[in-house]
Amino acid sequence: MSDEAPHPVTAEVVQLRMKIFLRSPLRRKLLVRTMRLLDKINGQEVLETSADDALGIAMQNAGGGGGAVWSSLATSETHAELLAEAGVTRIHLARLPQLPFEEGAFDAIVASELLEYVEKPAELMAELHRIMRSRTRLILHVRRKRRTLVGLFRRWAGLTDPTRPLVRPGFTPAELFDVLKDGFDVQETTGYGRFFTEFADLLAELFAGLVPATCEPAALDVRRLKRAAAVYAAFTPIFWLAEILDAVFFFLPDHHMVLRAKRRMMWVPRVTPRLRDGRNIAEAALGYKIGTAAG
Repeated sequence: MSDEAPHPVTAEVVQLRMKIFLRSPLRRKLLVRTMRLLDKINGQEVLETSADDALGIAMQNAGGGGGAVWSSLATSETHAELLAEAGVTRIHLARLPQLPFEEGAFDAIVASELLEYVEKPAELMAELHRIMRSRTRLILHVRRKRRTLVGLFRRWAGLTDPTRPLVRPGFTPAELFDVLKDGFDVQETTGYGRFFTEFADLLAELFAGLVPATCEPAALDVRRLKRAAAVYAAFTPIFWLAEILDAVFFFLPDHHMVLRAKRRMMWVPRVTPRLRDGRNIAEAALGYKIGTAAG
C-alpha cells in the first residue's frame, strides 16, 4: 500500500475520514475519555498532538467553546494538509523529540499515539514539560504493551502504518510511570478497548483494505475511502455486538491507557523505590488505578 502514488488532500477526503471516525466505536471512546479528562479549558491554550487527524479535529470541535485556543502538532506534511483542509489554523511541524514552542506556552496538552513512535520517550516528556505552564495538565494516550491475538493478527495482516515506523508496541504501567516520574504526577487513569471491540475494529480495517487513521496513500484515495466508509457502516451491528460482549466479559484487560497527569514545578530525575515483591511503587499505584477505573 505504501507504493501507491500520492493523492491530493481535498475537502472530500477530510469529510470521508471524519465519517469513518464517527463510525468507529474504538476511536470515539478515545475522544470521550480524552475530553472528560481534559475537563474545562475555557480561555486556555491547548496543544493536541494526536497522529489521528480526525481525532484532533473532533477534539477541537468538541472543545471549541469557552474561548479555548487550540494548536495542533502535525507528524508529517500530509497530516498538516489534512488539518488545514479541515479549517485548523494553528498547525506546527516538528522533528521529535524537539518541539517548536517557547517555555510555558500551554495550559494543557493532549498527546495520543506519540510515545510509541520515538526512540527516547523520556526526552519527549521533558520537552512537553518544558512547554507547559506550572501545575498544568497532560492527557496521555498509549497502547498497553501485551501479547494479544489482536496484535498478532494485525501484524500478520499487515495492518500497520507504513508512513510511521513503530518503535515500540506500547507500554506497561511500570514503563509508562518511569517515563512520567521525573516531571509529572498521575492524577487519574482509565482504560478502553477490550478484546471484542479491538477485534471488530481490526476486521473492519481488513475488509476496508486500509488503516483509516493513517496518512498512507490508500487512506487518502477518495474511491477507497468511500469503500471503507461503506464497510464501517455495514459493521455497525458487529460493533454493537462487540461492545455488548466486552461488557459481559468485563474482566478482560483493556488494550489502551489514557491518563491525566499534573505537571510538577521542575523536571527532576527521581529514583523509584521498590516493594518487597519486586514491583516499584509507581507500577503498583498505576495497576491499582487501572483496576479501579475498569471496575
